[in-house]
Amino acid sequence: MKTRNKVAPPVTPRIVRTQPGQQLFRYILLFCAFLLAVWFSYDYGRTQAPAGGTAQVVQSTDEAEQRITALEQERDALKQQVTELQQRVAQADRKLKAARTQARPRTPPQAQPAARDIPAAVTTESVASAPQPEPVDNTLQLDNIRIEETDSVNLFRIRFSVLHGDGDSGPVAGTIWIAVNGLVDGLPRSLSFKTLSADGRSHVKMRFDQQQDVSEDIVLPDNFRPRNILIEAKPYGDKYTGTAEKITWTTDN
Repeated sequence: MKTRNKVAPPVTPRIVRTQPGQQLFRYILLFCAFLLAVWFSYDYGRTQAPAGGTAQVVQSTDEAEQRITALEQERDALKQQVTELQQRVAQADRKLKAARTQARPRTPPQAQPAARDIPAAVTTESVASAPQPEPVDNTLQLDNIRIEETDSVNLFRIRFSVLHGDGDSGPVAGTIWIAVNGLVDGLPRSLSFKTLSADGRSHVKMRFDQQQDVSEDIVLPDNFRPRNILIEAKPYGDKYTGTAEKITWTTDN
């Protein structure tokens, strides 16, 4: 005997209808949630974005103020330099004006003799017979130049005197230059006093009232053959005229 299976009847879906009030409430909740999301997004962007912009504005303002301060300081420094230059120019103008005033020749007024007091004939004879001043020779003079040998090889002593050419007296200051001319390996060569002196001096100091006696030692190189010696006295200023002498190299034992 066969068993017959029961067949379950099909399930028909039921449609649940919601109330209109509940559906509207859901829409309102969704709309509020959307508004809140939009508001939070706007507030977040408003609080974040202006922060960087404000910092940039503040930084730009600080840099501008620093630049203005630096320019003002530079302007003040330039004004001070201009003021100092104007003062220097004014001071230089005053000195230049004073120097020109001092350099301007001042001719003292000459008294004109009366014609009735001094006849023309007497004046002519007086001028003609007046003694004329003799010209003064202010040229210096070198005297008694000699070269002496010493106990050392190639060591020589130079002696001479420098004095007034006219036998007068007066303070003289200047320099004396010495050079020896000769041959080195057959070629002409001139040796200065700086090369010949033991202490490396370039010249001899000259200072006297009447006469100065000079004695200097010089050392000649081994391969040097002296021919002559040149001595030159050069005074300072224009009051005296210098002199120079060149003599043949001859030694006194």
